Amino acid sequence: MIARADTTAITLNTALYYSLKQPIIWQRLKSEIPSQDSKSSISATSYKNSRNFPYLNAVVREALRYHPGVSMLLERNVPEGGLNLPDERHVPAGCVVGMNPYVLGRNKSVFGEDADTFRPGRWLRDEELETEEEFQQRLHLMNNRDLAFGGGSRICLGKHLGLVEVYKVLATIISRYGISFVDPTRECFFVRQSGIKLKLSSRT
Repeated sequence: MIARADTTAITLNTALYYSLKQPIIWQRLKSEIPSQDSKSSISATSYKNSRNFPYLNAVVREALRYHPGVSMLLERNVPEGGLNLPDERHVPAGCVVGMNPYVLGRNKSVFGEDADTFRPGRWLRDEELETEEEFQQRLHLMNNRDLAFGGGSRICLGKHLGLVEVYKVLATIISRYGISFVDPTRECFFVRQSGIKLKLSSRT
């Protein structure tokens, strides 16, 4: 029953915080998403429309990579017969194994030498440096190493609903409000953020 509450909030917090910390990112988001009267009776931005914003998508993907909601091992029990690793080591049955989404998201061989930097552009094609085929290969590699929602048969059941919420909320508040830090400083299983105070004003 608590699914999505913490992870969705963490993703929204991360996307907003790191975008606001880098004005170039925030300005690009604002220029991509049309402004809308905050007092308008029009409903929130639809999920379908929010997915039409490539840079918003890049920011969400980067937030999930850079600060995944779950930052501890995603544990699995080795089944009968054990597990043979690619380097030929054998893990006996009954052992608990897992990968850490936070650590995996910092893998420089996958996400680049600047993996410790919040850079949404890594999820977009660099038209000056790579062909579409090269970009798709790089994107495929990053997608295969993305464990923000787990992976395989045990992937988070709430993944799609959580993403609907993240995209709709981000697109809606960016379209309706000017946002700035009140105080630009920042300070278990979920890695919760605290102390991020924002000031909202109508964009129109």
